[in-house]
This record gives sequence, structure tokens and C-alpha cells, in this order.
Amino acid sequence: MTQLVSSQAAMGFMAAEIKRRQSEIRIARDQAKFVQGSHVAVNVDRRFSTVHILDLNDESLDVFLQGSDADEFIDAADDLYECLGEITMEQAYQVQAHPYLDLMV
Repeated sequence: MTQLVSSQAAMGFMAAEIKRRQSEIRIARDQAKFVQGSHVAVNVDRRFSTVHILDLNDESLDVFLQGSDADEFIDAADDLYECLGEITMEQAYQVQAHPYLDLMV
């Protein structure tokens, strides 16, 4: 038996999904802006599977990822970039680096 969904219910679902997606984009942009405002550089080298997260002010944060750790970081950034679609790849890297800022002294 086929169940039909009313257009009003479908529109409500779509509106909720759009709101959720806009919220995710806003949060990602806010996290990226925080990383950028903290003067933290995120350098990614896909060819050598490395990620370097560095505090440009006083080097209280200096994280170097390589191999599988870097690949996981890069894959997560790729997934975020593809999922949201409205952020840059640089912002996706910054979002992934955001948790590392907790390590700053």
C-alpha cells in the first residue's frame, strides 16, 4: 500500500531540513572564523599526508599530524566540504582544527 504525504507535511519537512542545514553552515563558519581570529595556521599537504596546525602568535600550539592521523583529518574536512557545499576547503580545514585550539596554553 502506498502512503501519500500531504504537500503541507512535505513543505514542513523541507523547511526543517533547510533550517538544520543553515544552522550547520553557520556553526562551521563560526568555528572557522574563530580559528582564523586566533591566528592559527592550518597547513595541509595531501601529497605527503601531513597537517600542521600552528599558533602564529606565540607558538603555544604546534600540532603536526602525519600518515593515518593526517588522512583522517583530511577525510573529515573533505566530508564536511562536500556535505555543506557552502564553505571553502580552507574553512573545512579550520573547522577540523578547531578542537585542537583547546590545547593552547
